[in-house]
Amino acid sequence: MLPTKLIVARNLANLRKKANLTQAELAEKLDYTDKSISKWEHGETMPDIDVLKQLADFYGVSLDYLVTEHVEVKGKEKVKKKESQYHANKWVLAVLTVSAVWLAAVVLFFIGTIKANLEWPGGGWVVFVWAAPASSLVFLAFNSVWGNNKGWRTSLIILSIWLLLGAIYVQIGMVMPEGGWLLWEIFLIGVPLTVVAALWDKLIVKNHDE
Repeated sequence: MLPTKLIVARNLANLRKKANLTQAELAEKLDYTDKSISKWEHGETMPDIDVLKQLADFYGVSLDYLVTEHVEVKGKEKVKKKESQYHANKWVLAVLTVSAVWLAAVVLFFIGTIKANLEWPGGGWVVFVWAAPASSLVFLAFNSVWGNNKGWRTSLIILSIWLLLGAIYVQIGMVMPEGGWLLWEIFLIGVPLTVVAALWDKLIVKNHDE
């Protein structure tokens, strides 16, 4: 068990941080110097009973709270750290998955380049065009699995729509060089799909709020 002086120091520091106050701001409110606040929170000195009562009243806690070690504070810090690490791991996994998509595109490109007898419709480099919508769909899938953030969801859906249309357009243009590049009307499909995606997202959010 920690000495009482250190327990009080830790509790005072945690309470000040929860109140979103700097040591200087707290010192001004209590009419003490920030140096005194710093010494209390580092366990260098112990406030007398009158000052402790003043601090307890200021934070809305009891004197017993100030001199008692609170295990839940440590637990919350650990949980917060784990949550932060969890979110970081999610992004790392998503990026690694997208990297795998582009690695596969590179492998396919070189296979098509090295093996002359393997014909790719439109050329091997088209795999990179398809890797773009594939990456967007991967991020959309991860977003759906991990929380379904509505801000990202709509953007990723719309991005996926236009990247897919772009890939289809390029593929058709390469396969049909004489007339495929004239089929720009394919992008008109993206307009109603974009509107539907945006409106559908608003409908989902509204129903969820109700």
